[in-house]
Amino acid sequence: MGKHRLRRWVLDLGLIVLVVAGVYAWTQWRGENSGTTPATLPVLTLQKLDGQWIHLHPKKHQVTLVNFWAPDCPPCIAEIPALNWLQQWFGGPRFTVLGVAVAGNTPQAIAAARSRFGMAYPLYADQEGAAEHILGGVTLTPTSLLVNGQGQIVGRYVGAISLPVIVGQLLWISR
Repeated sequence: MGKHRLRRWVLDLGLIVLVVAGVYAWTQWRGENSGTTPATLPVLTLQKLDGQWIHLHPKKHQVTLVNFWAPDCPPCIAEIPALNWLQQWFGGPRFTVLGVAVAGNTPQAIAAARSRFGMAYPLYADQEGAAEHILGGVTLTPTSLLVNGQGQIVGRYVGAISLPVIVGQLLWISR
């Protein structure tokens, strides 16, 4: 077998492994809404890092991964590279990652974490925990909600995400 054919065979095998991992991850996704999670993403009142309050509306035709995190949470810090990668490769008018720091984290602490960990996606503060409450009680960080382009919450994942899980879910939604 020539070098070119061997290289092609290895690349094909890698692609097959990635697809199988994505399909497996999709089957493991906790896509059913619990009884306390709303079926659609409500308007969220959050604080920007400059201290201004905004009302964040789900954007029509945009898939959104809402990630609840804390600057002092080791699993939250561990998943930042995956979230940065998702924002870098998929971010734009059809997809975005939103980082929402849970109650008790000031905009200053969030900005410091952004600088320290190189977070490349929009960050907000849920200073009073209102967003956490209306989304079914986010009790552990990190918790991520995947919202489709119609504003429906199609997945809830508690714990650090993995790229195969999210990429598999994104491929499923965009079909």
